[in-house]
Amino acid sequence: MMIHYDLVQAIESIRPGAKFTLRGDDISGLEWQDATQSAPTSDEILTALTALPKLVLPQDLMAQFTTDDAAKIQTFIAGNTQAWLLWMSFTTQKDAMLTTNDRFKAGWSALVTILGADRTNEIASALGITVT
Repeated sequence: MMIHYDLVQAIESIRPGAKFTLRGDDISGLEWQDATQSAPTSDEILTALTALPKLVLPQDLMAQFTTDDAAKIQTFIAGNTQAWLLWMSFTTQKDAMLTTNDRFKAGWSALVTILGADRTNEIASALGITVT
């Protein structure tokens, strides 16, 4: 999943301080306005994108859950106050989540415990992320 923020971060990482406008969520929307630095190539931007930490929108993660997943999550949090608090903080999250963030990793670890490694790997693959 490529989003506007990812592209901006990638461009800023390879051309610090550059002046540009990015319209939309695609490299074709790049309008270069910097007279001192050359515009990055598509290859440079794509390489920089792979080095960025990945972001996940909460609604994209929620969309991956099946009714079976939901039942397992409900059962798990029903008897675990700490898990319930973590789940509530996730479900009220509005901003994109950084997959390298400790809180995201804690939540992901809980999902692995609840849903199993195979299922969470399926979800990670669908989201285009790797969680370590």
